[in-house]
Amino acid sequence: MYDKSPRSKSPEMADGMADAARLRPIPDISRDVTAIIVTYNSAEVIEPCLTSLPAIPCVVIDNASDDDTCAVVQRTRPDALLLRNDRNEGFGRAANRGFESVATPYALLLNPDTTCNAHTLDLLLRATGEFPDAGIVAPLLTDSKGRHSLPVMGPNERTHRPAGDIPAGPFCTWFVTAAAWLCAMNAWRHVGGFDPAIFMYGEDVDLCLRMSRASRAMIVLPDARVTHLGGRSSRMDRRVRWRKDWHMTWGHFYVMGKHGEATRARAEARAHLLRYGWKTLLYVLLLNPKRVVGNFARASAALTYLNRMSN
Repeated sequence: MYDKSPRSKSPEMADGMADAARLRPIPDISRDVTAIIVTYNSAEVIEPCLTSLPAIPCVVIDNASDDDTCAVVQRTRPDALLLRNDRNEGFGRAANRGFESVATPYALLLNPDTTCNAHTLDLLLRATGEFPDAGIVAPLLTDSKGRHSLPVMGPNERTHRPAGDIPAGPFCTWFVTAAAWLCAMNAWRHVGGFDPAIFMYGEDVDLCLRMSRASRAMIVLPDARVTHLGGRSSRMDRRVRWRKDWHMTWGHFYVMGKHGEATRARAEARAHLLRYGWKTLLYVLLLNPKRVVGNFARASAALTYLNRMSN
């Protein structure tokens, strides 16, 4: 799930990396980082996110919000580049649009329901000098009460899960959540950014798998903290609930199939269709519309995946 020794290289390689790090200029927050934030009906959370950032270039890509998100962005950070999509393009495609406009060596990708201060950004940026082969350097996410969240997965896995213990110092991992990370732009361009086929959910797993195959490390710094409210990036209603449950299910199967586990993905999709199809029928009979939405979304996503794989 993670390697507690990110510097576990041969002595010769370690010496070479140390020499290279000493020769590199010290990264500067104001010069070397651009923040990228994708919004969708995020008016309630985007202001604290923007005000928490130091004075760095900022790109906000709005997915056709119908609330006051864009007005809040313009009022809070009038210097930000606000890119408005005509429709909701999903997280990955919107983020790709933001990355295309980055001229700095690094991009700080943040969810709109996060807050990241200058100290955390400085720690992340300095770590790029210590770990020059890192494609992504990520903080430890905490909620409003300081409880940590660290999703991880092993080197041959396609699904992440919460970690138990957390190493005291920097460590390598095979997955970091896209809720908050500092990405080297040369690594981003090398792997090609997020897969545009994924609307939302699973795009970070897919990109991390491609980062690993490109031999670009992913480092987590436990001392660098970003507060993440979780599930607050956009206001929740039945339509949004449907979209999240549908795409979370479909994205999981898509990533598995894309990365060599198509047979297992089809088997899981059939099991999902049976399980959540019956649950949908049950909650229809029980007149419980709230439970119908999520279960029907999962069953529908599984059926869509199976139909696409059969064509």
